[in-house]
Amino acid sequence: GMTVRRARAELSELLNVFQRYGIRKVDTVGHKFDPNLHQALFEVPTKDHPPGTVVQEMQSGFAIGDRCLRPAMVGVAKAQG
Repeated sequence: GMTVRRARAELSELLNVFQRYGIRKVDTVGHKFDPNLHQALFEVPTKDHPPGTVVQEMQSGFAIGDRCLRPAMVGVAKAQG
């Protein structure tokens, strides 16, 4: 079966391949929501973050250059009250 160590090694190798081809993980938490890179799953009423800021990542997204391969699934701050 697949051990955790082996899974980590394979993930690490995959990320190396991604990097070699210029594929990067999309920045999420703390960044401004970008409809080209992010898919909003829910909004979070909060005073702690400016509206439109990504506050939670549910699933990683990936991009190559300016092109989105898979949007990141995120939660986005909205004004409270």
